[in-house]
Amino acid sequence: MSSLDTAIPAGSLVLVTGATGFLASHITLQFLKRGFRVRGAVRDVKKSSWLLDGPFKSYAESGALELVAVPDLGADGAYDEAIKGVAAILNVAYVTKIVPDPNEVITPSVNAVKSIMNAAMKEPSVKRAVFTGSAVSASALAQGVDNGTIGRDSWNDAVLEAAWAPPPYGLSHAMANYPASKLAAEKEVWKFVEENELPFTVNVVSPAGLTGEPLNKTHIEGPANWVVHAYRGNKQFMDPMLATFYGDVKDVAAIHVAAVLDPEIKNARLQSWGHSAHWNDILAILRKIRPQKKFVDDYPDPQHLKISVDQSDSIALLKKWSDKDGWTSLEDSVVDNINNQYLVD
Repeated sequence: MSSLDTAIPAGSLVLVTGATGFLASHITLQFLKRGFRVRGAVRDVKKSSWLLDGPFKSYAESGALELVAVPDLGADGAYDEAIKGVAAILNVAYVTKIVPDPNEVITPSVNAVKSIMNAAMKEPSVKRAVFTGSAVSASALAQGVDNGTIGRDSWNDAVLEAAWAPPPYGLSHAMANYPASKLAAEKEVWKFVEENELPFTVNVVSPAGLTGEPLNKTHIEGPANWVVHAYRGNKQFMDPMLATFYGDVKDVAAIHVAAVLDPEIKNARLQSWGHSAHWNDILAILRKIRPQKKFVDDYPDPQHLKISVDQSDSIALLKKWSDKDGWTSLEDSVVDNINNQYLVD
């Protein structure tokens, strides 16, 4: 792997936004292990101090890792200082609010893309920009229907229409706002690419659900840790989404790294969904690794999503840059998600 040509020189400084997040923290660690320097953009440096400890401590002490505050992702000029001197940007941060008003979720998500792209246009050191998209930008991932085939121009436009339906804003808006914000943000990325002569290359990596090793207790809590919901029997999170796709967080992080480093990957939408799975698949693994624990009953008539998606480019990048022949197995990833110091029975 060390002999591979890279789009940015070894030791370059990269900016990772939302650096304390589940995925972003792994992206940060993988870049550091490869000998790159990382500037982690976080909302509050003091509250993010754990990112300078544990597996990150030696890098922080050597100066390879630094944190910078970007409290308002969508503010004009939000990234002007953070972006100075970086060779690559990985925009992983997203608006985490679950609220009914789309103006509080979608609008700042789009503005964040504009802010970071405008900053990048003014910084001559920037050579690569990678944005974290989402599978829900390309498909509704609906249960019990044929979702068809996902291609380069697949968009889940219906969710955007649902989110921007006229007020009063209610629960349906709140449920639609996250996927709508991811879709709107990615469309803004490609709009910016189309309308400007960019001096840097842009790629988008789109995961579905993430599983795998948490690097902090905060990665165990929250609505997006799907395995923990099954572990705890949180049916209110499980029932609305019986089946989806799950990728190991280290695999998806590696694809983000490759999307920066690989000079051949340009203007790519890398669907990085991982394994198709139903809750019953997760529960079977949990019963195997925790035979003494009682879990919720299996769902009757389990059905995987009916959808076709080509992930060959993402798998090829895993092979090229991580020497892996495919996705980490669902079982191994679930084990990593559960067998750690942060999950307390």
